[in-house]
Amino acid sequence: MKERDQQRLEQVPVRFASVVVFSKREAFELCEACAEAERTLLRSGRAVEAARMAALFELAEGRIVSR
Repeated sequence: MKERDQQRLEQVPVRFASVVVFSKREAFELCEACAEAERTLLRSGRAVEAARMAALFELAEGRIVSR
């Protein structure tokens, strides 16, 4: 990306939706990926990073609701 384009992108305000909706499959894959990443990090001796991944998993899992 050209520097001029990068500067223009940095000036554009970002707006986030108040709610993010995942399908059941997407939510399952998100939790599965977090759990797998945590295990991999633990096996490789990266305990701090594994703990952060576990916290992300717990956050995602705690926010899953049925509709």
